[in-house]
Amino acid sequence: MFDELNNLLQKHPDPATIWIAYSGGVDSHVLLHAACERRKQYPHRTIHAVHVHHGLQSDADKWVTHCEQVCQALQVNCKTLYVAIKKTAKQSLEAEARKARYHALATLMQVDDVLLTAQHQEDQAETCLLQFLRGAGVRGLAAMPQSMPFSRGYLARPLLSISKQKILDYAKEHQLHWVEDSTNLDEQFTRNFLRARIMPLLKSRWPNMSETIARVAAHSAETKNLLEDLAQMDLQQVKSEQGLSVQRLRALSCARQKNLLRYWLHQQDYLLPSTIKLQHIVDDVVMAREDATPCVQWSNVEVRRFGDDLYVMPVRDRHDGSVEYNWDGVQPLPVKTGVLICQGARRNMTVRFRRGGEVCRLKGRTGTHELKKLFQEWAVPPWERDRVPLIFAGDQLAAIVGYAVCEGYEDLSFQWA
Repeated sequence: MFDELNNLLQKHPDPATIWIAYSGGVDSHVLLHAACERRKQYPHRTIHAVHVHHGLQSDADKWVTHCEQVCQALQVNCKTLYVAIKKTAKQSLEAEARKARYHALATLMQVDDVLLTAQHQEDQAETCLLQFLRGAGVRGLAAMPQSMPFSRGYLARPLLSISKQKILDYAKEHQLHWVEDSTNLDEQFTRNFLRARIMPLLKSRWPNMSETIARVAAHSAETKNLLEDLAQMDLQQVKSEQGLSVQRLRALSCARQKNLLRYWLHQQDYLLPSTIKLQHIVDDVVMAREDATPCVQWSNVEVRRFGDDLYVMPVRDRHDGSVEYNWDGVQPLPVKTGVLICQGARRNMTVRFRRGGEVCRLKGRTGTHELKKLFQEWAVPPWERDRVPLIFAGDQLAAIVGYAVCEGYEDLSFQWA
C-alpha cells in the first residue's frame, strides 16, 4: 500500500498541496489514513482532505460530520465542496454527479498540486469491462490511467493496482470506521448492477478476474500510447493552417486516417464520434469532391470541409441574416456574431449581413466586385459568409468587416472581436 503511494508521489516531486478526495467510504478512508501515516516522508507537502457534498442522499450531511471528525483525529484539514446535480435526458445521474465532482475538485488545484483518488483494482476492472460492453476501442479499454494532468496539477490513483480485499484488510487492521453509501446497492445504476450481479459470477469461475481485466487495461493503455505517438507523427505531416489537409490525409491508410482523426479531435477536447460517425467523416467528408462542402455532425460538434482543409467546430446557432443595427461608431456594437469597434471618422452607419447582390469597389482595382466573388477569392468558408458583418453608409457598402474597406471609406477601420 505504502510502496504504491510513495512511487506515485515520487513522479510528482514537491507539489504545494496533496489533495485527497475523501468520500467517507472505506477506500478513500484507507487512502487518507495511509497518506497521513507517511506524511513525515513529505515534509514539504501539505495534505488536505476534500469531501464533495452532492446532496443526493438523505445522510449526506451526516457524512460531512463523519469526514470532519475523522480528519480532526488524523490532524488533517478537511474542506467540503457543495455541488448541485442537474440530471438531463442525455446523461445518467451517476455521470452527472461524477462530472460535477471533478469540476468542483478542479477549482481547488494550484500549479503542480496532486489530487489523489481511491479507485482500486476492481474499479479498474469494472471500468474496462463497461467500456468493452459499450464497444469501445483501446482508449476506452485502457480505462483509468494511474496518473494524468488535471486542472493546473495532476490526478493520481495510488490504489489502482490494489485489490479491494487488501483495502478491507488494511481498514480492519487499523480499526478504521467508514460510512456506507446506500446508493451503491441500487442496481439501476449500471456499475452497481455489474458489481453486484456480473462480477461475482465471473469471479466464481475466474477468481483472479479483476487482476486479469486490469492487465487488459494496462495492455490497452500501452497500445493507446503507441497509436497516439503514430497520430502525432501523422499530424505533423497532415496539419494545415485551418485544420487538416485533406489531400495529405488521403495519402494515409484508412486505419491511420481514423486514428489521426480521433487524436486530432481529442487534442481539441471535442467529444469523439461514434464508429459510424467516424466512418461518415472518412467517406462523406474526406473522400468528397474538392468543390463539395460536406458536414458531419454529432452531439455539439461538426466536421466540415472547404477546399483542401478539414475543419472542426462547435455546432453553430441558427443565424438570422435579416437583423440590422443602427450604429454611430462611438460605442462598441455587440452583434450576435461578435463585437464591432470603429476607429476613424464617426458617421451614422447600418450593420447587417449578406442578403445577395452586394458590391464593393476596392482601392487600386477597377470596377466594382460582387461580394460573392470576393468571398470566393478570399477563400472564406461558405458557412462563414452569411455571418460576416457588413457596414453600410446609407445604401452604399462601406466595409466588409475583417476583410476590406470599400473605396471612399478609407477613413474608417474596424476591429472585430
